[in-house]
Amino acid sequence: MNNLKHWIAAVGTMVILAGCGGDDTQSEGRVEIPAPAADLAFDEAFVKDRDIHLQMPEDIVLGEIGSIVVDAKGNLIVLDSVQWRVFQTNAEGRYQMQIGARGGAESEYFYVVKMLLGLNRDLYIQSVGESIKYLVFDRDSYKFKKAFPDPIFPTAGFIDRIAFTEGGNIYASQVDVTDGGTSEIREDGKHALFRLNENLNKIGTMYPVEDTRTAAALNRFHNTILTPRTGGGFYFMYPTIYEIHRYNDQGELEQTLFSAYRSRHRDWIKPFPASLDVNRWTPKHAEWVAEHIIRFQLYECDPNLLVLVQCRREIGGELKYYLNLLYKDGYSVADGIRVPTNHKLLTVNGHELYFMVEGAFDEETGEAGDPYVAVYRLNDREGAGKVAFSRGIQ
Repeated sequence: MNNLKHWIAAVGTMVILAGCGGDDTQSEGRVEIPAPAADLAFDEAFVKDRDIHLQMPEDIVLGEIGSIVVDAKGNLIVLDSVQWRVFQTNAEGRYQMQIGARGGAESEYFYVVKMLLGLNRDLYIQSVGESIKYLVFDRDSYKFKKAFPDPIFPTAGFIDRIAFTEGGNIYASQVDVTDGGTSEIREDGKHALFRLNENLNKIGTMYPVEDTRTAAALNRFHNTILTPRTGGGFYFMYPTIYEIHRYNDQGELEQTLFSAYRSRHRDWIKPFPASLDVNRWTPKHAEWVAEHIIRFQLYECDPNLLVLVQCRREIGGELKYYLNLLYKDGYSVADGIRVPTNHKLLTVNGHELYFMVEGAFDEETGEAGDPYVAVYRLNDREGAGKVAFSRGIQ
């Protein structure tokens, strides 16, 4: 169980991303992402649309907004990552019901790692306890339907991403660490894409990959980005070499967006050094994490914009988030927009970006207000934002 707790902490704070090489036998269109014409500040790139304050019952105290999913009706599915509760509110934040319960039964979750909408818009919750499993809840009633063990590695390791495509296919990416023969020696596993069936069992192995910068297999602190795309298919990103690979619903590589330009922001994106042992965490590891980008997420934002979220953790625990904005044909809008200190991007729904905002601290009472959700839209109507988002204007 202690190993599982360490694993959970690693997911939240120490997931180190590295670049990978794919199957070179496929045809692909390579599109270079040029450097943006100018830097943008957060308030130049986005404007606030509204705030959503979660209105909880008197007997429920909100701890922290860990993540949010917006369902087909516009309701919010919210994870409280302090109390490990999942609940639904309406679009205005009014509490409607709790979804599932915490515990060890088949229908219950323990530590919730992530939530996503899957096939038929059912809610999938990944839970870590004595084992790793997915719980499926009905899209309308949010009643429990079924549970699956983690299809890739049920007792250790983790699935970095699962993508449910619009064509009804399921893809996953995995980092696998295998024993090298003794408890003291471990060998890095291979990192690959997989195709899954509706029961989340592997039915195909795709594109074993390795770090193209070091020519070594990836260890358990490496990760990639896997996210579905509008119209079917998915994106698979190799962060440290800054490549975004677009696949169709059949898993065929269609396009690669790549960029080689240097910037101060990109100097923070480097592979985990071979000189540091990933199995024995030391202060040196914490120092490296504090200096480098350690985590990524990719979203689609209407109409054809990609939002790349990056973060690094400074010594002392503060997370700093950055956003990169680019069009799907490679036109770059911004590189390394610093997100306000008290904001964390939770999800993107259509053209709206949902941020968790920490509650303000009251010096008189010594208490902090409840966290809330701020919804932003692209600022493409005036000033520097309009220039940046207008195609072809430099």
